[in-house]
Amino acid sequence: MESTLKECVKCGGTKLERREVERHRDVAGHRFTATLTALVCAACGEAYFRQQDLMPFERAIAHALFEAGETAGEALRFLRNCIPLTAREFAELLDLRHETVSRWENGKRPIDRGDYATLRQLVEESARGERATLDYLRSLRKPRRLPKRVRLDVRRGAA
Repeated sequence: MESTLKECVKCGGTKLERREVERHRDVAGHRFTATLTALVCAACGEAYFRQQDLMPFERAIAHALFEAGETAGEALRFLRNCIPLTAREFAELLDLRHETVSRWENGKRPIDRGDYATLRQLVEESARGERATLDYLRSLRKPRRLPKRVRLDVRRGAA
């Protein structure tokens, strides 16, 4: 955003300064705060954050929620959006109806511990730019057939 933003969207001011700014995010009754770098309009004070500056903040929030075992609906929605997957896509990965995910995120039904652990794994891998669990869950939706006869090389050091 920094390289393309030439004027404030809010007031039209053209003097944008790079500064450290307190950023807050409310999730499931918790206020998370961090100091982030932003472009700030000198005229009105509006702050603009680059995605690359926001991502570590979002990951830190997700980590804090997982460490606390937070399972409130709003927290689950925030965590799912960190992957990012729609509720329908997430439900399909877990072989659930999308209404189940909706009930979790609306606080009408508790999330299963195994599904919560899977969500955590997906979020943590996504934060590292990895996709192993996501790809594995997708592959389970369309398993490939193993031939009737399979020759394996089990000698030490064989790849």
